[in-house]
Amino acid sequence: MRRAAGHAQRTGLIWRRVARAFGLLGLAMLPPLAALAQERTSAWQTQTIPEATVPAPTPAAAPAVHVPPAAPPKQLTALERQAVQTIEITNAFRRRNGLPEFKEDPVCSAAAVDHAQDMARRSYFDHFGPGGTSPTSRYNRRNTAGQRVIRVTENIARGNGTTPESALRMWLDSSGHRKHLVGREMNHIGVGVANGSCFFGPCTYFVQCFSRWP
Repeated sequence: MRRAAGHAQRTGLIWRRVARAFGLLGLAMLPPLAALAQERTSAWQTQTIPEATVPAPTPAAAPAVHVPPAAPPKQLTALERQAVQTIEITNAFRRRNGLPEFKEDPVCSAAAVDHAQDMARRSYFDHFGPGGTSPTSRYNRRNTAGQRVIRVTENIARGNGTTPESALRMWLDSSGHRKHLVGREMNHIGVGVANGSCFFGPCTYFVQCFSRWP
């Protein structure tokens, strides 16, 4: 009995040693927990989906701006060129005589054109129209902007083949017209020219309108 018990104890001791040996071997074969955690962490990191790179938006092209071509300068008619020339030679005369130039008054120009055309159409020659119009009333009718003026007067001329130069000579030879050209009372000018007829044939009518601005 004692022998059997001793055998059993030895057998159990052997088995326990074997089991302990295998248990230690099994633990030795397993990787450390820290290593497992690191590998598992590394595995998760490699499986992380990287953020998609969003390309920067392409700036929208600026819309094409259509720049209309500059309007060509207005082409003056032959009569308009004569009106401009009349103002130019009148101011040249004043410069030569030490007088200030007249400034252009567009209202005066419009009133002068009205009167020149009316005389050419009705074949009369006067500062007052058949309907009773005067230099002042013609100016006021055109003065829609309300330009303040102190006085308005005019010179008129007509003739067959009359030019700006010949019209100016006629005015300078007349004391009643010359005073407007050499005086200092008026400071603005406008000119109108029209073609029509006279009792002796075709005529060109010239009107110089003068205004006094404050």
